[in-house]
Amino acid sequence: MVEGPDQISGVGASAKVAALLGPLSEAINAVFGAQLESFTSAELLELLQGWESCTRREVAVDHLLVAALMARGLADEYGFSAPAALLADLLRLDPREAKARVRAAEDLGPRTGFTGEPLESVFPLVAAEQKAGAISARHAQVIVATLGGLSAELDFEHGAAIQATLVEQSRWFAPNELAKVAARIVAHLDPDGAAPTDAKQQRDRCFTLGKRDDGMVIPTGALTPACGAASEAVLDSLSAPLPVTDSDGGVLEPDRRTPAQRRHDALLDASRRLLADGGLPNSGGVATTLLITMTEEQFRTQRGFASTSHGDLISIPETMSLAEEADVVSVVLNAEGGVLSHGRTRRLASPAQRLALFARDRGCTFPSCSIPAQWTQVHHQTPWQYGGETSVQTTALLCGHHHRNFEKMGWSLTMPDGVPWWVPPRHIDPAQTPRRNHRHHPPNAATGMAPV
Repeated sequence: MVEGPDQISGVGASAKVAALLGPLSEAINAVFGAQLESFTSAELLELLQGWESCTRREVAVDHLLVAALMARGLADEYGFSAPAALLADLLRLDPREAKARVRAAEDLGPRTGFTGEPLESVFPLVAAEQKAGAISARHAQVIVATLGGLSAELDFEHGAAIQATLVEQSRWFAPNELAKVAARIVAHLDPDGAAPTDAKQQRDRCFTLGKRDDGMVIPTGALTPACGAASEAVLDSLSAPLPVTDSDGGVLEPDRRTPAQRRHDALLDASRRLLADGGLPNSGGVATTLLITMTEEQFRTQRGFASTSHGDLISIPETMSLAEEADVVSVVLNAEGGVLSHGRTRRLASPAQRLALFARDRGCTFPSCSIPAQWTQVHHQTPWQYGGETSVQTTALLCGHHHRNFEKMGWSLTMPDGVPWWVPPRHIDPAQTPRRNHRHHPPNAATGMAPV
């Protein structure tokens, strides 16, 4: 947390702050204490409009304070990497909100020149309307986004007029309607649209992983054409449907995943492969690692949630699935969180074992799957955390999709003589006759049996 000699708790500073915030607090308390039932309907509506104007002005105050914070360099003074990091810590904000406040202050807050002279805001008309309480923060976002998206030529010729027009229209339209007005104005002035340039695309490129309250991660951003093409090529190669077929190519069970679910699984597969092949640069002095923490009881009972290095929670079964291709490092902590001991337990197949599995299985062992050996993971017939051994006789190659879903699909692995065969569910084969992947091991024409 922020600490230092100029804290609000300081005597001099608290007196100045109290002089400013005291009357505001008293005014808010007066609203809380008002006997609203004594107001007429017209008076109640007037009060609501007046309060809305006050809250809109509060946003302008936030721009003023954040701009002052940045001008004074308080982030550096208190040891933070950036103003947004200071705001997030001081005000307990989500990082995304803190960054948005900094961007808004840069656009709409006061500025100073190199010699300390005061400068108007980047978008002065918008800032003035906010200061007057006439427009909301969302109105301002629409106008700023519109002006920021103009080509250099259009901004030079019409930027000031567009800003003035949108500020005027914001007094009559809600933000979503104002966005449509803005689009029509820009389309009228530039009917052909601005041709995309490499410089603008590089400037606009972004990618963010947002977190929902339920733990789901929401990606947002704008990829350059090159990044988009590379991403599509990766997803296309890993997101094809993977139905279960018989030896003649007949579909026994379709891939019931939606296209969006297949692309999600493809992204997970690509990320796991990148983590596994050691091609990433070091992070923090060690090889880039997916760090997940759980207690010994969670590991033993397979219940609860593990924690990632980013503080996200993942269910223990999902964690163990992620760790299927990883070494496990045991760290014992004392009650205060200090390290008592640490060590490494072999979970991964050794390079020699993996090469032996490549030679034996030739690819994903699940029936009809065509994924080659180089794209597979090593699956333990008996889960490692339940005592399964990491040996060629007790493991088999599986692609990411079948590794995650074979249990849901009702299949089970059997390994007579150390050779992987898969037992189908009764709705596919009432006799549950074990099957081998004939794509990698075609049946012998004489015996009908797959070769070892």
